[in-house]
Amino acid sequence: MIKGVIFDMDGTIVDSLPFHHEAWRIFFEENKVDDFSEKLKKYKGGGTLDLMKVVYGDIYSIDELKKMSDDKEIIFRKIYKGNIKPIEGFPEFFFYLKSKKILVGLASNAIRKNVTLTLNELGVHDLFDSIICGDEVNFGKPNPEMFDKTVSRFKLEKDNCIIFEDSIEGVSAAVNAGINVIGVTSSSPGDILNNAGCIKSISNYQKFDLSIFE
Repeated sequence: MIKGVIFDMDGTIVDSLPFHHEAWRIFFEENKVDDFSEKLKKYKGGGTLDLMKVVYGDIYSIDELKKMSDDKEIIFRKIYKGNIKPIEGFPEFFFYLKSKKILVGLASNAIRKNVTLTLNELGVHDLFDSIICGDEVNFGKPNPEMFDKTVSRFKLEKDNCIIFEDSIEGVSAAVNAGINVIGVTSSSPGDILNNAGCIKSISNYQKFDLSIFE
C-alpha cells in the first residue's frame, strides 16, 4: 500500500524544460559559448553547477562557477515566472493524495529559489510534507541521497513509497534508492524510461490510478 509519494519537479510536475533550455541559450550567448546544444548533450545529471563544470572544466574556480550558475538561474526565473503550468492532471492527483492522507514529497535537483517560485505559482508549496532541493544535498541525482532523505523524513518503509520522474538520471536515482518509480514522458519516451527501471510510464496524471499498488 502506498503511503508516500515523491515527485521530481522539472518535467515531472511542470513542463519547465523548454524554459531551462532557453535560459541556457541566453546564458551561453551572453558568455560567448558556441554550440550550446552540444554542451547540453554532454550533461549527465546533477544540478546547474555540475553542468557548468562539464562546460568550463578547470577554467574557473568553484566560487566563480557558482556565481555563473546563479546567473543562469536568475535568467530562468525571469523568463519562467508567470508561465508556470502543471503537467496535465497533476493538481487533481496532488489533492487526491492529500485527501487520502498520503505523504507527499518533492525531491529535485533544482535550487530552492526555483522550487519556491514554481510551487508557489502552483499554489501547493505549503502542502508538501517534505521538500529537498539540489542545493541542499551533497550529491544530486543520479545519486539517491535526496530520495533516501525524503523517505527518512516520512518515517516510512521504501516499499510503501513511489517516485515520479521524467529523466534518466532521476529514474537511476530512484532505482539506486530501491524505490519503485513511474516515468513521466515529458523528456524521454516511455520505452527508454521503462528500460532505465520504471515500472510504468505515463504522459500525464489524468488517468493514473494509484489503486494498482493496493
